[in-house]
Amino acid sequence: MRSGGRLALALVLAGCVPTLSEPHSEAHVAAMREATRHHHHGRFEQAAEAWREASDAADRRVDRDEADYRRARTFRRLGRHEEAIALLDEIAGRRPISRRTVRARFDAALLRIDHGSAAEAYVSLEWIVREHPEVGPAGRSLRLLLGARSDEAQLAFVRELYPLVGQTDLGDDLLSNEARLLRAAGELDAAVLVLERIIAEHPYPAGQRWDDAFSRLADIAQERGEHALAITYLRRMIEPHTETVSPGSQTLPTFPRAALRIARIYRDELDDPDAADAGFRAMHREFPTSLLRDDALYELGVMWLDRGQEDRGCAILREVVEAFEVGHARRLATERLARDCS
Repeated sequence: MRSGGRLALALVLAGCVPTLSEPHSEAHVAAMREATRHHHHGRFEQAAEAWREASDAADRRVDRDEADYRRARTFRRLGRHEEAIALLDEIAGRRPISRRTVRARFDAALLRIDHGSAAEAYVSLEWIVREHPEVGPAGRSLRLLLGARSDEAQLAFVRELYPLVGQTDLGDDLLSNEARLLRAAGELDAAVLVLERIIAEHPYPAGQRWDDAFSRLADIAQERGEHALAITYLRRMIEPHTETVSPGSQTLPTFPRAALRIARIYRDELDDPDAADAGFRAMHREFPTSLLRDDALYELGVMWLDRGQEDRGCAILREVVEAFEVGHARRLATERLARDCS
């Protein structure tokens, strides 16, 4: 079977309307262009009418849904909330489910929370979370549902959902919230176990909360005075950076922050300036595109300067000034050089 045929078959099996081969209606395309022009010029009433015409002229379900969805959003822009909700409900009620179904139901729920029945809105949000956890609105739906519950009810809810949808993109969100609730309740051992589950069950690079789980584990370890354990967690976080074949291709923004945090723990908590020196230098060396490189070098120079090693500290601060043309760290280094270095 050709690739196009396989895709069309997959869409049918998934309950979606295949739209790859059918032509657009010229009248629909013209009306969409007219509606877009009206919208860009702030003529929202005219845009809404043009989108209605585009919907009527559409010869494909996907085109009709799109025109109606844009019309509903224009109604919302005009403050015509009841009309927007009614049209969004119509889109969401069409079967089979298509690309705008979930988004329409989500938008209608948001409008109901602000202007209608919140209880009805939460029914829709829970449907999204339970039936379509893989789509974009699912994460925000979960946050809204949790925000309407007590901590105890939140914990019960995420624990109920995880066996049902835990293998989707929503899974690490559920575990992350469970860990948050347990930590807030003072159940640190239980929170640690859940954070470890995020790392094991939603690993890098697919897991969205993987690096955050390591940071929070380090936070808990430091709260307990287990600073060496915190460093272990942070080192585990940045391992993918050091293991990648193509330098920097797997580096997350949290990696250089974790490397800098390691150096600071050695300096501030473990009183190990030599290990801190190695940590600051490693961060500066291993993350050449990070905006924190100048901070690492500046903090290293200040550390030695504050420990009475003027020559060593001043040499590093001069390196900051020479290596970085601008930046907060360079300004601070210039001030310390003028004040403390001959």
